[in-house]
Amino acid sequence: MKVFSTAAALLASLAAHTATAGYVTTSGTNFELDGKPFYIFGTNAYWASEITWSKTDLATIFNTMADSDLTVCRTWGFADLKEAGNAPYNIVYQLWQDGKPTVNTGDNGLGYFDLVVAAAKAAGVKLVVPFVNNWSDYGGMDVYVQQLGGTYHDEFYTDEKIKAAYKNFVKTFVTRYADEETIMAWELCNECRCAGSGTLKESGNCTHATITDWMTEMSAYIKSLDKNHLVASGSEGFMNTDSSVYLYSGPSGVDFDANLAIDSIDYGAYHAYPDSWGVDTAKAESWGVQWIDDHVASGKKAGKPVVLEEYGIKALDSASYLSWSDQVYKSKSHMQYWQFGIKSLSTTDDGYTIYDKDELFSTAIATAAAKFASLNGGSSSNSSASTTTTTTTTAPTTSSSVAGEAETSESADTTSSATDASTTQDSTTGSAVESTTGSGTTTQDSSIESATGSAAGSDTAASGTDASSDLTPSTASSTDASSGSPTTTSTAYSTGASAEDSTAGSDSPTQSTTDAPAATTAAPSSDKCAVRRRA
Repeated sequence: MKVFSTAAALLASLAAHTATAGYVTTSGTNFELDGKPFYIFGTNAYWASEITWSKTDLATIFNTMADSDLTVCRTWGFADLKEAGNAPYNIVYQLWQDGKPTVNTGDNGLGYFDLVVAAAKAAGVKLVVPFVNNWSDYGGMDVYVQQLGGTYHDEFYTDEKIKAAYKNFVKTFVTRYADEETIMAWELCNECRCAGSGTLKESGNCTHATITDWMTEMSAYIKSLDKNHLVASGSEGFMNTDSSVYLYSGPSGVDFDANLAIDSIDYGAYHAYPDSWGVDTAKAESWGVQWIDDHVASGKKAGKPVVLEEYGIKALDSASYLSWSDQVYKSKSHMQYWQFGIKSLSTTDDGYTIYDKDELFSTAIATAAAKFASLNGGSSSNSSASTTTTTTTTAPTTSSSVAGEAETSESADTTSSATDASTTQDSTTGSAVESTTGSGTTTQDSSIESATGSAAGSDTAASGTDASSDLTPSTASSTDASSGSPTTTSTAYSTGASAEDSTAGSDSPTQSTTDAPAATTAAPSSDKCAVRRRA
């Protein structure tokens, strides 16, 4: 009998391992991959999914990460816009017109995200994907609120029509990649707060419970659609433990411990920007160490992993970067720096970008990544890639290969240091990466009711010039004859340039704001993301 019970236990263990093979899972305060500890030292590259790079450039981006032991990349899964810009700045994941959202499955929508996933997969890099921005960059929550007749930013968390629209977008996105091992985690938002960029004001009724309740509902919804992937909040991780200290007073409705306690949240995400949050520059290094310790302690209390998934300091101070990575390493925790850049592609410099050829990358990033790789049993470069990748070589810096053939870079050079999207992309060679999922159109049912009107003010549009007249839908939104309520159609849109075509892009708008104060219990009115000039 004992032999049979032991055999049954082994079979059950094997079945469980087979079911999770290739997916990142959690075990207490640790991550695991294929049954082994998986310690994360990764990065952010929001721009990888917001500019239509060529397949060659995408291969270069993710192969360079993998070659540097950057195992996880966080990139945007949102672009909620009223119109598309000119290629290569023409990504629209959800098109909003007259209060009706349409999920774009075309070459400048989820069809392009397929290529991002394929390139990451080939390089063996896992992806973390947030579904909406708290800030106005690439649309954001205010677009939902305005398009569906709301008034205040925080109505995003409470209005039933808005929540239904968000769920509809999430359903289309999640079900498309539910069986894709390259995805490590879905995130509910990027930096949820009661207050946004200022396009819409806060109602005054938003509390910690408002955001925690929304996270509880939406994380459970994602889990109902997808059992394979982890779910995280994507928040900045403000604590709610000391009302006399701003970052520990639960500013703008954020309560890290309450969010981490949600059953359907698998791990805690927190950020660190001391200079943008009003911390004395001279104390930034020590402040960061304490910030890390406090969040690691919260993770242990909750029995879940925590990830410092965004961190940076404008001075690009090597002492702070090294001190923080050492602290996370000693804690056997996890981190992803903001943000990754490739010199040969002149990718977005927002003041925090650390390029692969920068001295700081060599001294502070690559060395830390190698230490974390040792915890995983050695160098992780391409260790889990399902395809053999090729070495990339840099071409002369006078040409560009964004989304296709080379072109002169003169027009893109003029404002490369000022805005996220107006940069020079130099051509590189590498193996083309094929898409792993289809990009056909699908129709998703929705319970979204007709909007009763729009709030004053205009939505944040896509970067670049108006190209809405060039949009050619392959399917159209329809109306449910029985109810009169509009359904939302997942549509493939074309702007006349596929992901492999190349046209000159225009500059992206940026938001100009000021930093949050150091000591206050009031929610900040400014967006430190905009300070980082995310287009």
